Amino acid sequence: MKRIAAWIGPALSMICLAGTAWSSAATVEARMGYLRPNSQDVRDVYKNGPVFGADLTVPLWKGLGLWAGADYYHKKGKLTYTLEDTTLRVVPLFAGLKLQSLSAKVRPYAALAAGYFLYKETNVIGTVSGSKVGLLGQIGLLVRITGPLSVDFHGRYTSFRNKAGETDPLTTDLGGLQGGLGLAVRF
Repeated sequence: MKRIAAWIGPALSMICLAGTAWSSAATVEARMGYLRPNSQDVRDVYKNGPVFGADLTVPLWKGLGLWAGADYYHKKGKLTYTLEDTTLRVVPLFAGLKLQSLSAKVRPYAALAAGYFLYKETNVIGTVSGSKVGLLGQIGLLVRITGPLSVDFHGRYTSFRNKAGETDPLTTDLGGLQGGLGLAVRF
C-alpha cells in the first residue's frame, strides 16, 4: 500500500504540472483563413480570398498574453472598366494582447492588436504601395487535440484605410472580415 501511495503523489503532481504547463506555455500557431474585404470596390475587383499567417503568444499573467504575428494576402483580379489584370498584396504585421480562458481542454479567447499593414497593388495604370497603421481584433476557440497540439477556430476583423494619393480624396479600407483555422503548438 505504501508503494502505491508513493507513486500516486508524483503521478498526480505530474498531471497537475502538465495541465498548468499547457495553460501557461508560449504558443506558436500557423493559420489559414478566408478574407472578405470591407470595401465593395476591393470585392468587385479582387473578390474574397485566402489568407495565410503565423503568430506567437507569450503568457504575461493569468490568461493574458502578448500576441504578435504576420499574415499574407495575395490576390489577382480584373480592373473594373478595362478588365486588365491587377494584383493586390497585403501583409499585416501586428502586436497586441490576447486574453484567454485557463481551462484545460477548450479555451475561448479574445485578442486586440495594432497592425502595421504593408500593401502593394500593381496593374497597367501603375503601382501603388505603402504602409498604414490599423487595428486587428480576433475571437476564437482553442481546442486541445493531444499533448501540446491544439486547433484554433477563429474569426478576425482588420481595418486600415489606404488613401490613393495626396490629391485624391478617395480612401479604401483594405481590411476585412476573416474566418479560419489554425494549428497551435504549445511549448
